[in-house]
Parts: sequence; structure tokens; C-alpha cells
Amino acid sequence: MRLESLPDHAASVTRISWGWKALVLSLCCVGDLVALQVIWTRTDIAEGQFRRGYFEEIDGEAGLAIDTAVRPDTLPRYLLTEDGSLEIPSGMTAVISLEAGQRFEIESDSRRAPYVVIGMEAPVAPAASDLSIQPGEARLRDARTLALQDGRLAFVAWNATQPWRDDFARLDAVQQNCAPEGGPVAISITSGSLHVSVGRCSLIETVAPALLAVAAGPEWAMISRTPEWKSERTIQWPMFGLIALKEVAIWIGFGLVSAGAVATALAGAALWAPVEAALSWAAVLIIAVAATILRTMTFALWKLPRWARLPAVLTIAGSVAWLVAPGTKQFPQRILRTHQYNGQPDLCGVVGYSTVKGEGLRQERGSIRHLLDEKCPRCRGKTAALFASGETLSWVRNAYCLSDPSFGEGGQVTFLGEANDDFLSGLSSPRAALPMARAFVQPGITPWRDNHDSAASASLGRIDDQVSAIEDLIGCVHFRGAQFLFLHDFMASDMQVDRQPNRAAMLARRRAAVESTGGTFIDLREEFGGEAGISWFNDAVHLSSIGHRRVAELACEKRL
Repeated sequence: MRLESLPDHAASVTRISWGWKALVLSLCCVGDLVALQVIWTRTDIAEGQFRRGYFEEIDGEAGLAIDTAVRPDTLPRYLLTEDGSLEIPSGMTAVISLEAGQRFEIESDSRRAPYVVIGMEAPVAPAASDLSIQPGEARLRDARTLALQDGRLAFVAWNATQPWRDDFARLDAVQQNCAPEGGPVAISITSGSLHVSVGRCSLIETVAPALLAVAAGPEWAMISRTPEWKSERTIQWPMFGLIALKEVAIWIGFGLVSAGAVATALAGAALWAPVEAALSWAAVLIIAVAATILRTMTFALWKLPRWARLPAVLTIAGSVAWLVAPGTKQFPQRILRTHQYNGQPDLCGVVGYSTVKGEGLRQERGSIRHLLDEKCPRCRGKTAALFASGETLSWVRNAYCLSDPSFGEGGQVTFLGEANDDFLSGLSSPRAALPMARAFVQPGITPWRDNHDSAASASLGRIDDQVSAIEDLIGCVHFRGAQFLFLHDFMASDMQVDRQPNRAAMLARRRAAVESTGGTFIDLREEFGGEAGISWFNDAVHLSSIGHRRVAELACEKRL
């Protein structure tokens, strides 16, 4: 070989080498797509086939408002199962516009008849005076529900405020009389009529109503439809960036062979345990990025003069310690007022989670903080709130104690919540993290129930931390000369059965902590269990405006 040809040969070898590296990295990315099969794509029910129902006070009585927000951020949410059924989680309501040629089969997650309501569509007022009507918003009027009347199946006038025990008896009577061995409510629509059958019972409505509402209540409900529900498959594009980051990080930190071996192992594991493989992938990403940063920092340190290396190491170590240390990154949270602030103390302070924010309400209006400011004489123009979704008592304590001293000063601080702490306080525990991940990436009735049990068990293991947070919070409240009211919430499923033992044990410890430090504790299920019904919830955990109104009335009455 002539010497002049050596540079060309070296360049060719380099091109081949980089070509192989690019091929290996590409195959690694394909392996990651297999490992993340339960995350990077998602199948949802296509929008426009039904709307979401919200229980509200309409024309002086409880009714059902409607909008198009069928993909809420909260979990669980409306799901489309592999067999094509629409699953409605407890507390949620689906409202369907009826058309000739449709057929529905509706079941509840029990041996009782599902909660079915029919009616006509009518205009609805805005959720608040400063808001406007959004496309698709409406309300249900002339509503009727299934019941036995003189031993026959019939649609009767609907009373949405009935306690759950009364609705329970009505639905159980329908099922036992018409289909004691079980079976769905079948509804078919022809031109001008509606045909309903439950086992051996049936009825025909000669003038077909325009809307069908299916309320899950404390259970789940399932709806299959002919023609079938349409679905949409969405791609989570940010995952592709994370996949590229992971492969490059492993390459830099551990080498290309390691990148290929890890991707192959995770892809293989995903064939048998997809959720576990996805969690392992996330752990590998964190380790790979950390290793890459460490290697880069080490290289950079060696480039520094000797005298500068030790100060640089100490600075980096201090920064890392600050980032990972618990409780060091709390900053004052923004206090949200429902009135024009005039510099006076907020005598009615409300703290909590997404329920206090107003999630689950139409346009997020009508929550306890709005109602206290608008309806409670001693709170009018003096109400403010601190809230954050997905947080726990540790956040509440830190947020309140670091807030402006005028928040609640000389008045009353009301906390509304605790379902969060039942399921999120122990989330760092492996026995809670895996079921939570499974409920998130493979949602449905069974994963959600499994998550309830494991999460509550893990949270009970952290009850001492919860008690400590409560005691510190009340200490801050009393330091400001305020009184404390703890409103322990409940879930839609709690209307049907008692809280599971782990959740009941946590409630007892929280009650003791509040009362021993001079606060007032009220279990809302104990207080309102006799009257709470289908209209109290808009999803599994968030109160409807009906529920918010009753809780706000209680908080206003409890001037401590």
C-alpha cells in the first residue's frame, strides 16, 4: 500500500466504525421501545362519543351538568378495555347522546343493577359569574332513573340527593327481581323509541330521550356499545428523547457493549413483566445519567490546577447534599385569595390538596374556598387558600409554616383532605411503588384495587411522620393565634363499605394527634355518611359542588 493512500484508508475505517456504533445505538433504542411498550404509546377512547357529568345545584336542586372534559388528569379515569368496553371509575359519570341504531349493555362492578338515568339536554349557566359557557357544556333536565314500580321495570323521577343506602336498595331490587343470576341493563334505540331490558324485565319508551347518563357511584361501571367505541392511539414523543439520552449516557459512562447488553435484557424482561421492565428502565436511566455526569466532572477536575480541585469537590458535594436532603428545598408557596387583598389578615385560611384547588369541578369553580368567601359571613372577603395536587401532610406543614404570617392570623385554619395521605405517604416503599406504577400504566379495576391495599399498608408504615407533620402544623397555626379545624375527607367507594383497616388505623392516629394538640377533628364520612349519595362526588376522590357546599357549611358553623 502506498503511503499516500494511508489517510484515505484511516478515514474509511473511522466511517465504518462510526457506522457500526450508530447501528448498535439504533438497535438499543429499538430495545428500549420494547421495554417501554406500556408507556410510550397509549390507547384512549376517542373524544366526542360521550361527555362528563358534574353534580351541581341547578335551579335550586341537585342536577347534572355536562362538559367535554373526558380525559381528566386525575386517576383513575375513563378507560377503554381490551374487549372494547368503556370503564367508568367510581364517582364518575358518563353522559351519552342517544341516536337511532345504537345498542348499549351496562353493568356495575357488583351484583346490583347499574345506575342509569335518562333525560333531555338543556342549556346550563356558567360555573361562576366571571366565566363563560364552553362548547359542549349543558345540563340534564326531565331526568328519570330505573326502578321497580308496582313490580314492573319503569323510569321514575330522579332524586339525585338520595342517600346511597336508598339508591342501593333501589338498584338491588331491580337486579334481584329482574335478573337474580346477574346480567346487564340492555338499551337499544330505534327511531322514536327506547327499549330497555334487565333479565326478564323490559320496558319501551315511545319517545326516546336525548341523553343517557351512567353514574358509577361507589362502584365501577362498564358500558359496551354497538357500534363499538372508537379509540385513539397517542404517542408520548418525549419518551424518544429520554431513550436517546439513556443510550448516550450508558455509552459514555459504561461503554457501547454495556448499552447493548442492558437494552437487550430490558427488552427481554418486558415480554414477561412489562411494568417491572419499565420501572427498571427508569432506574437505569438515572444511574446512567449520574455516571456520565460523574465521569465528566472527574475529567473536568483533572483539568483544574491542583490548588482548585479540593474547593471544587467540596462545592459539588455540598450542592448534591442540598439537592438530596429532605425538607431543604421548601419555599413559601403562593397564597391564592378569592378576593381583592387589602392587607388585612386572611381570617379564614384553607389548606389541602387538589380538592381544595377545585379539581373535579366544572371549570374548577365552587370549591370550599370559593363557598366560604362567598357564603360564610365571617369569611366573606377574608378567605385564602394553600393547596397542591398530589402532596401529603409534610407539604402542608412546610407550606403553611413558611407562608405569610397573616395567612389565618387570629382566625381559623381549615384543612380538608387525607385521601392523599392514605395512598401517597408511603409511595417511596417498593411494596407501594410497583402497584402504583401498574395502576398508572395498566389502569383498570383490578390494578386500582391492588394499589389501594398496598399503598394504604405502606402509608400506615409512615404514620409517625404524618403525626409529626400534624403536630408541627398545628403548632404554627396556634403561633399565629388561630384555631385549627381538621376535616378528614372520604372517597366515593367509602359510601358503600367501611374504610379498610389500614386506612381506619391512620384516621384514628390522625384524630388523636389533632385533638391532643388543641385542634378539632371531624371525620366527614362519620358526619355525612347518612346523607351522602351519588351526587356527592364527581370522581373517585373529589367532591362535587354538592359535597363542597355541605362541607363548607360545616366549616362555617364550626367557629372554634
